[in-house]
Amino acid sequence: MNQRMRQYVVSLAAMGLLVGVTMESARAWNFAPANSVSGEAFGVSAKASVSGAEVTVGPTPHVVLCPDGGMVSDRVARIAVPNVATSSTLEVVTTGSIGPNKASAQSSAKVEGVNLLNGVVRAEAVVAMSTSTADGSTATSTGEGSTLIGLRINGTPLDVTPPPNTTIPIPGGAVILNEQIFEGDGVHTRALTVNMIHVVLQDPLGAITADIIVSSAHSDVNFVPAPKAGNAFMTGGGKLGTDRDFATFGLNAGSRGSGGLHGHLQYTDHAGSLSVHSQSIDSFDLISSTCVTFSGSASVNNVDGYSFTVNKACDNGEPGVGVDFLDISVSGPGVSYSRHGTLTGGNLQLHPE
Repeated sequence: MNQRMRQYVVSLAAMGLLVGVTMESARAWNFAPANSVSGEAFGVSAKASVSGAEVTVGPTPHVVLCPDGGMVSDRVARIAVPNVATSSTLEVVTTGSIGPNKASAQSSAKVEGVNLLNGVVRAEAVVAMSTSTADGSTATSTGEGSTLIGLRINGTPLDVTPPPNTTIPIPGGAVILNEQIFEGDGVHTRALTVNMIHVVLQDPLGAITADIIVSSAHSDVNFVPAPKAGNAFMTGGGKLGTDRDFATFGLNAGSRGSGGLHGHLQYTDHAGSLSVHSQSIDSFDLISSTCVTFSGSASVNNVDGYSFTVNKACDNGEPGVGVDFLDISVSGPGVSYSRHGTLTGGNLQLHPE
């Protein structure tokens, strides 16, 4: 899927008070057939009604992974919904793969400069991450790497990412932080949805009047070991760094039989204001039983003419947080960049030849 950097401004004139919204109840995730993966991520979703008519904004940007795996990413410059939600950059990535012995899916959503309900909820950055893996006998999911930075609710700062499903009352409703919903049997199937900020308002009779979600990431796997022909490839996504000095990424690279080399990369260093996007690779090599290297041309901050090299991407164990490793460099006009480290969120999955 082509990377889209677009100016997205939603205007809902005369929204005023939010009344009478009808919300869907939570539903069980429908797992795809055996030996499949799935991922989904979006930046902002809001539901309300204006003069009795239901209004739905988003989810945007929104990506969905196909059951065979791969990588999909999207990016939006900003969103503005008067009296409901505004933000600057929104970025989403989902990746996944199926091999003979393992399957994995990773999704992430990042939203910056969040302002909900005219300042009731504010945040500098909101990152949701969901990772699911399975090896035929055990299936697991984790939201590790999900982050809230510079969060304020009714003016009160909350500097630590809270435990899952923390609920904070606000006038007329509640804010659920780090909402995590698990599903699956833990053997062949597992799924996790992470909604980092979920605001629900209710009228005095208990009816939901507004529902806003910021940074949502979903991943799931359904895996039974089976022979699968193919060449070596690496896929994954995640985060490097902590606090305000962090980078998020998604990648999918390797050989595809007679189709030759195939690869995508989306990498964003948030502190460094660097966004790297590539839709092809020029080289790919296994450098050990757990690590690969690959390179290609790229755009940087939406300008072509740059190149990148993943010097080393290593699948050192499951889950990937604290063990998997990424080393990347980017060069071109006015840019000489490098960063490396173990993953603080997400997972890398290598399928050797």
